[in-house]
Amino acid sequence: MRRQVTHRSLDGIRVRLSGPHDLSRPSTSVAKIAAAGRLHEISSGTVADARAWASDVGMERFDEEFRVQGGRLRVGRTRTHDPDSGIADPVLLAVWEGRRHAVFTHLYHARPADAVAFFGTLRLTEHDDGVIAVPRGRAVRPEPAELVKEVPGLGLLEITALTGLTKRRLPSWQGAKVAGGELFQDTIEGQGPYFLLATKALLVTVLPEEERVREALSGLQGLAVEAVAR
Repeated sequence: MRRQVTHRSLDGIRVRLSGPHDLSRPSTSVAKIAAAGRLHEISSGTVADARAWASDVGMERFDEEFRVQGGRLRVGRTRTHDPDSGIADPVLLAVWEGRRHAVFTHLYHARPADAVAFFGTLRLTEHDDGVIAVPRGRAVRPEPAELVKEVPGLGLLEITALTGLTKRRLPSWQGAKVAGGELFQDTIEGQGPYFLLATKALLVTVLPEEERVREALSGLQGLAVEAVAR
């Protein structure tokens, strides 16, 4: 049976996946934002994803909450520990929660006002299938966002727009023609083989499980990944 699902990346690209695979797992998106002389990494997912992330990095509770762009911006504190030096740095975690989806990031040596100011450099718009974060003012996104999704039998998919910048990731040789586009296989030293699927508008990096490379290659030939209208 052929299944289908659509997700939205932080830069607004809607990605539709279809094929005889288990596509039920949620996706996350990651983007870099340069603002006020600093480069920040932001992520998006469900509200539950954001809260799980905050818990995983050691935050016990949110300390403050602000109304921001139709949602609520919640901030809390934790510390990062360098195992080599033993130095601990204070970190402020910031989570913007919409109706269902969230955008989250961390800031070092920051105050709640800094989190409010940073989220002020983004125009956030929530849709049923994800959140768009558009830089505004002097903030910029230096490269396309990525959509990340795990598909059982294939591995971890990292999906981004196919641009002049991301095309540099493609090998110099010609790939194999498959239903979804052009498929390449390469190897990361010390990590093993991986695949690149180039479509008309997207570049999909597939990181298969170590012992399921052959299964992933077979499964990719039946996977369609498309950019669809917003």
